Amino acid sequence: MINTRILLSVFILKTQTGRPELTPTAIKAGKLLARRLAGHSAELMNYDNVATTVFTPLEYGCVGLSEEEAEMRHGKDGIEVYHAFYKPLEFTVAERDASQCYLKVVCERAGDQKILGLHFTGPNAGEVTQGFALAFQCGATYSHLLQTVGIHPTCAEELTKVHITKRSG
Repeated sequence: MINTRILLSVFILKTQTGRPELTPTAIKAGKLLARRLAGHSAELMNYDNVATTVFTPLEYGCVGLSEEEAEMRHGKDGIEVYHAFYKPLEFTVAERDASQCYLKVVCERAGDQKILGLHFTGPNAGEVTQGFALAFQCGATYSHLLQTVGIHPTCAEELTKVHITKRSG
């Protein structure tokens, strides 16, 4: 029988090839590898839609492709980038500078406008990003985002209202 701990250790070392070096990612990938080796599954790890957050005083969270990665895969004319600055309620009450609170949704330009990447800077970015990570697994589109009723007043609500594109100026 293969020792799962050894497999996980070996796999964690190999994540230095441009894949997310996150503990939950390594655990998930290791479990999938163990299942494949045991013949119980053929499922591979999807590294494109791994949500992550940088826990700094102003958090940054993302899931999916960056704008640059999406452009490389789909071409500059093949993507649409929606973005907005916003002011969180807790910044209003405390009179804090909200000039760095920003969100970006990268979508395919054609068809249903499948969401390729979501980037969020602001309070609770980890919580917001984790919530949207599930939507990525289900093939979320820009229309799905606009059809979602946001919880008021939350930072995540801002993503359901984004409509300005970079292309529009």
